[in-house]
Amino acid sequence: MNSSTTSASERADFRASLRDFFTDTSPETRVREVIASDSGIDEAAWRGLATDLGVAGLLIPEEFGGQGMGMGEMAVALEEASRALAVVPLLASGVLAPIAIQLAGDAAVNVEVLPAIADGSEIITVALIDGAGVNTVARDENGWSVYGSKTAVLNARIANRILVVATTPSGTGLFLVDAKASGLVITPQQSLDLTRPTALVTFEGVAATRIGGEYSDALKALNAYGRIAVSAELLGMSEKLMEVSVEYAKTRVQFGKPIGAFQAIKHRCSEMFAHVESMRAAVETSSLVDPADGASLHEQSLVVKAYCARFAPWVAEATIQVHGGIGFTWEHCAHLYLRRVKTDEILFGDALSCRNQLQQLLGLTA
Repeated sequence: MNSSTTSASERADFRASLRDFFTDTSPETRVREVIASDSGIDEAAWRGLATDLGVAGLLIPEEFGGQGMGMGEMAVALEEASRALAVVPLLASGVLAPIAIQLAGDAAVNVEVLPAIADGSEIITVALIDGAGVNTVARDENGWSVYGSKTAVLNARIANRILVVATTPSGTGLFLVDAKASGLVITPQQSLDLTRPTALVTFEGVAATRIGGEYSDALKALNAYGRIAVSAELLGMSEKLMEVSVEYAKTRVQFGKPIGAFQAIKHRCSEMFAHVESMRAAVETSSLVDPADGASLHEQSLVVKAYCARFAPWVAEATIQVHGGIGFTWEHCAHLYLRRVKTDEILFGDALSCRNQLQQLLGLTA
């Protein structure tokens, strides 16, 4: 994957374009409409994002039809998509899938798969987490076959193909399977986050194509990119929630003056701002790490996720407190954000898990 090459002002212009796009295509009314339809995707928003803006191919080299950019630019896209709660498979198909494939270093698969991701003609997701008590394995039976199950697979129901990390007799491998293959069953899960469906995917001798060779080191890097991507989403939602809270505090009047004039509310909004700006610094730093520097990538990904997974939920809960009773209602947007934030909090490790890994990495002892 390429390093980020754009300047801060160029990324600001990119952010402005994306904010205009999501304002037009993914207002709250549209998000609620897609959630109610149970389709799992806003087709129009995804088509515009992938085809017209080329965001699905941001992380894919130009020789395969992508934009040839890096995580710095993708972090901006993730922030803007999440602050709009857009129901699109950007994390799964625009971030995790192309990174997983490129990390495998399989030239033939790059040529065959990446162009379809880049132009949005295919949605590909990644199955990483084994189902409860299950070890997903791959066996070479005159061709590879996958057995086991994976849980919390993002956007599995709308995916054309699924990348599966499985144990092989010689280690860990990455495999590509057709989402409609014989022996593959997708069972939708009741997810807390209404804007990003997940599923339990079971494999019973599913024919698979192995991508590259031993995948253990690549999996470590993929998880690092996942932490940075999810942290960017947490930043985008936290910024939006802070804006909603401040606006409400300025206009809601009690005892003859806006509630923002009261010290308790004023301090709460100030703390939100401090946390959002700290998250922004951490996300920008981690997303601009040189992809070739694996040690820094791993360390920075733990730092950013430890911070964002700790304070984004705080901002979401503070938003409800600032709004009082109305913040608990179905009609208010606060619960939609809280649901996504709580889900992102645990994706690729919660704050405590990341702090523990960081402690071991740095050799810190109590």
